[in-house]
Amino acid sequence: MIVLHPNTEQYNALNGYFNNCYKLEFAKDGSGRWIAGLEVLDCKEFEAIHDQLNELERIEYTPTNE
Repeated sequence: MIVLHPNTEQYNALNGYFNNCYKLEFAKDGSGRWIAGLEVLDCKEFEAIHDQLNELERIEYTPTNE
């Protein structure tokens, strides 16, 4: 599964973005990398930051060992 992965600057700029009860919060995958699902690109509440989200690196998700 492909997910979005920000660098430190992108993480600091986007994490916690809030609009109309929708909040963007990155989560860590099994490798400890911050990620967000591709579906955030389709969320109209994140339309204002769509270009920034689209610049995030796309990586393969690493599952957690739980």
